[in-house]
Amino acid sequence: MDKLEDKVLKRALSDKRLDPDQQRYYLGTYAERVILSVPLAEATNEKVKNYLETELPNLSMTYQPLALKISSELAPQYQILYMKLAKQYHLTATIVTEKHMTSPFGFILHTDHAINLNETRLDIILKQSESERPIKQASEKPKSFWQKFFQ
Repeated sequence: MDKLEDKVLKRALSDKRLDPDQQRYYLGTYAERVILSVPLAEATNEKVKNYLETELPNLSMTYQPLALKISSELAPQYQILYMKLAKQYHLTATIVTEKHMTSPFGFILHTDHAINLNETRLDIILKQSESERPIKQASEKPKSFWQKFFQ
C-alpha cells in the first residue's frame, strides 16, 4: 500500500511530466497554450501594464479560461501589480517558483487547451499593432477660397 501512495504522491508533485523542459521554459505550461508572453526585462515597463489593462477584458472574453503565471524572479511590487490585475478580471494567478527554472519570461498568460498562436511575445505584438495603424496624411487637398469662406 505504501508503494501506491508513493506513486500517487510522485505523480501529484509532477516528478514525471510530459516535456518538462518546455514546461520549465513557459513557467509550467506548454507553448501551444500561451496567449501572451512578456520577458523579465520588459515586465516592468509601463506599456505592458497599459496594454494589459486595455486588452485583458478582450482576451478573457476570447479565450476561456485564462490563467496568469508570474515568475518568482520578477520584482515583488510587479508580482503584486499583475496579481491585482488578474483578480480584477477574474483570472487565476500563480507565482511560479521552481528549482531549475530556465524561463526568460516575467509572466505568461495562457489557457488550458492548445490554441497555437503565431506570435505571443508582447513586444512584437505591440510593434505590429503600431505599424498597422493608419498613418494620417499630412498633405490633404487645400480648400478653395469659396470653401473656406462658406464654412
